[in-house]
Amino acid sequence: MTAIRISNPASADVSPAFKRGVLRLHGFNLACGLQLDGGVLAWQCWGEPHAPAVVVLGGISAGRDLAGWWAAQCGPGLALDPRRHRLISVDWIGGSDASTGPRNDDEFVPIDSLDQANAILLLLNHLGLAQVDAVVGSSYGGCVGQHLASLLGSRLARLIVIGAAHRASPWALALRTLQRAGIESARTAQDRRSALARARQLAVLGYRTPIGLESQFGESDPSSGVLSWLAAHGERFLTRFSASSFLCLSRSLDHHQGDPGSILAPTTIVAIAEDLLVPVSLAGDFVRRIGSHARLRNISSPFGHDAFLKEEGAIARVLHDALITEAVA
Repeated sequence: MTAIRISNPASADVSPAFKRGVLRLHGFNLACGLQLDGGVLAWQCWGEPHAPAVVVLGGISAGRDLAGWWAAQCGPGLALDPRRHRLISVDWIGGSDASTGPRNDDEFVPIDSLDQANAILLLLNHLGLAQVDAVVGSSYGGCVGQHLASLLGSRLARLIVIGAAHRASPWALALRTLQRAGIESARTAQDRRSALARARQLAVLGYRTPIGLESQFGESDPSSGVLSWLAAHGERFLTRFSASSFLCLSRSLDHHQGDPGSILAPTTIVAIAEDLLVPVSLAGDFVRRIGSHARLRNISSPFGHDAFLKEEGAIARVLHDALITEAVA
């Protein structure tokens, strides 16, 4: 199913403007009690400066390049249209991109999802944005997005969270603990790289579902089917992520604790029935804790947690509906 496209003839020939920058985080205090010295937050704005601002945040391997990781939703004519909105995105602190993170695969300071939100708040203030039209967060971005909504208060018109809740589920905690175990016990650099590839493979299995893999690979030779698919995911991850960044952001997911009652903006929580990491029951509890200005949207997908990337049409409809809904007091 393809994404919804929104016609806008008046601006069809206009190329949305890109702007990239790095915000210096002077004396940035972390939730763990340490201070991040000399930290930077790499950011991108896509769209005209005076268009309604929408902050777009993805999983731990996503960054500020929206056209790279969420091309199905971000672009001219799509649900998150830079001709209609000013799309703001960042590289995660603690990751392997342009924001401050581990270098030479050294151990990095603990980074909380709240730390990411505090840095983004500084960015929004730096950009002079008194109001934010929407925060859209998927997976880890949904954890950060709910903190950002709490920090923004009445400055935020609406919040959209996909595949995330106010805390980690026991299944997700257990799975990520196993993913990290091999890396943490590795004694050589090569063992660490091999363990990182296996951790990514295990993570990908958690993002998908048994029925989805059966449909995709059930009749194929395992060596050229599911095992080859797993190997490709592991090798590809090694080219763009360090073991220390993975450990940092994986732990950040585990330690996430939101405060649903502090979210004031009208909120849409999207739960995927087959999501192994964020069960619908947990998403429902999240909605109840936010209050009457929150609503739950359920979708079904054999892709499980990865539905926010794979179910283009369903996610586009949710985004479209939420973005056109008038904010209420």
